[in-house]
Amino acid sequence: MIGVVLTAVALSQVARSPVAPTQPPVRVDSVRVCVREAVTAVPIVGAQLRFGDGSLRTLEGACLGLARRMDTVTVSRVGYRARMVALPGDDTTAQPLVVVSLTPRAVAAGRDGDVATLTLQRVVADVPAARPGVVAATIGSAEARSRGVTTMNGVIGLLPFTTLRTARGETGLSLRGARREQVVITLDGLPLNDPATGLADVADVPLVALQSATVVPGADPVNGGSGANGGVLALSSAAGRVLNVRSGAFGQWAAEAAYTTTRGDTRWHASASHRRAANDFAFVNDAGAARLRESRVNNDEARTVLTVGALTARTQWTLLASIGERGMVGAANVRAYDDDRSRTSRLFVRGQTALGRTLLITGARRFDLRYRDPRRPVLDSRATAWATDAEWRGSALRGTWRVGAGADQLDGTGGLAQRRTRGFAAWGWQVSPTVTRRLALDGGLRTDVVEGHGAQPTGVLGATWRVRGSGGGSSWSLLARGAQAVRVPTLYDVYFSSPQRLSVRALDPERVTLDANAGSRAVWQRAQWRATFEASLVSRATSNAIVWFPGNFGWSPANVGREQMRGTETRGDLTGGRLSMAVWHTWYRSELRSGALRIPTPYVPQHSLAANAAWRIGPHTVSTTMRHQGRRPFTAGPRNPAFELPAVTITDVAWSQRHAFARVEALWSLTLDNVTDVQWQSVRGFPMPGRGWSASLTLAPRP
Repeated sequence: MIGVVLTAVALSQVARSPVAPTQPPVRVDSVRVCVREAVTAVPIVGAQLRFGDGSLRTLEGACLGLARRMDTVTVSRVGYRARMVALPGDDTTAQPLVVVSLTPRAVAAGRDGDVATLTLQRVVADVPAARPGVVAATIGSAEARSRGVTTMNGVIGLLPFTTLRTARGETGLSLRGARREQVVITLDGLPLNDPATGLADVADVPLVALQSATVVPGADPVNGGSGANGGVLALSSAAGRVLNVRSGAFGQWAAEAAYTTTRGDTRWHASASHRRAANDFAFVNDAGAARLRESRVNNDEARTVLTVGALTARTQWTLLASIGERGMVGAANVRAYDDDRSRTSRLFVRGQTALGRTLLITGARRFDLRYRDPRRPVLDSRATAWATDAEWRGSALRGTWRVGAGADQLDGTGGLAQRRTRGFAAWGWQVSPTVTRRLALDGGLRTDVVEGHGAQPTGVLGATWRVRGSGGGSSWSLLARGAQAVRVPTLYDVYFSSPQRLSVRALDPERVTLDANAGSRAVWQRAQWRATFEASLVSRATSNAIVWFPGNFGWSPANVGREQMRGTETRGDLTGGRLSMAVWHTWYRSELRSGALRIPTPYVPQHSLAANAAWRIGPHTVSTTMRHQGRRPFTAGPRNPAFELPAVTITDVAWSQRHAFARVEALWSLTLDNVTDVQWQSVRGFPMPGRGWSASLTLAPRP
């Protein structure tokens, strides 16, 4: 998979070039230990190493250099099962790289024994598979930054099967044609979705605070929980010392910094980000009687984000606070709101503590939105939402169990006050593949109980059968997965986009009766390169789908009888030497059905295509990303080309260069977005910028 390959390549940069056979062996008195997750191959930061003599070392990052010694070491981190491995002694001549894979406590323990591996100079073949039947992808922030990416939007653009939906200054993510509120976005396991609207703005997470991003298309009831009807985007926080400054078109500028330090057995990490943009780009307004060239006004934005984290072997705490203000510009043909302003503040806190062989997780989220209309103060509004969660995890009956409870609360202008409690219980199991075991299985059951909506049971079952080959080399596998999911209406199931008084309807839970995929994966592995190809048939059937129809000025969604999506997903990637490239394509046919009426789901393109490539020459990296979206319907009616947004192709190119100073490594990058200057719309009436540029400088201590 592309994410696993990208992660492996990023991890292998600790010793990138193989030793030439003609060179004489040179004794190196050090060993490098790197820790990663066994399921996704994502590097894990902050693990602790306890040696046989009782001494303790904490990794500030994902890797640590040690003096050559013959010893055993126990690698542990909160939320993962500890592993004991043996470090190499003086019987090897080249500098070894020891890679330790830790299994999350949420995954049933396998029987594959010690999964630590010792390699010389490169990590290529040892790439663990994702959960059975899952089509997932991961990319690390270091890899993304080397490609000139400086924002979360750019990171998501490198992940397969993702579609960004941007309007009114916020960015959401769509997977498998799902609406933004049907995708759960987490940071270290804490959902970032607003309990009031169901949305999560990925722009809240600064890139310097990010270690990796993993996308999992498809319903995921056990791991993603309630609301993960379309998929999950899992973000992990970083550890390191990084400074980034950038400037760009349309008045864009930003400064981000991250700092990590270790005191005793505790690793502390903090990051801060502040960015602004005028967004006064020119566009052609074709919404009136005549085409006019105008400039976007009241489209500026400013955002400040702070993250703080503390990590020991038995506990981890993460805090994220953000505050943002933007002009709430209307559609191109609606100028009545050109002075309106929106101010949003968010506060997330999450902690996890190991209690014996179990894990206790607690979290709280607060969202506050203020809407101000200078021309019509009577329309000013405010809403505040709270959510609290507690979860307990452990192992039993050859699987893992989870139980949890929480509460949501919303208070808004006009006397709106809603409160409810909720709880859940889940159990899952997994049979991991080994050298001799070709069949991998994954399954689980979950029941959510929400006040006012009763019990909502869901389940999942996935399988991967390795027909030929080995898990670490070339192979051909068949995969299949079926899941159910449920999304209970959020307290305020609307999108804060208008100063109109919003009407709240009584809605039923949205239920995915079956989300299924079946396909094949082929991997070709050689000494210096790796190629992967995947193809799947996908289908999702949803009853009581919660849909907001364009043009519905009640500003409230409604339950539709049934939504049916069928399609295909294909992707391929190649990584080796200086070149890495990937391409993916989706074809979705999504329809809303109510009795005899069938209409296409608004804003779901039938065809989407993306390709990206990176070419590394010494310290230089040249990369390009192309994204294509087919025609998208924007009305609630039968399919009609006259009521579809045209297809659009966006191409970005970037150049970056690394330069090593005495103590600091600098990364310079220049990015050209939308180089062909395409005038396009993400949502009907809301134009997007044309050609743009950004330049950035990233500084980090030399490893």
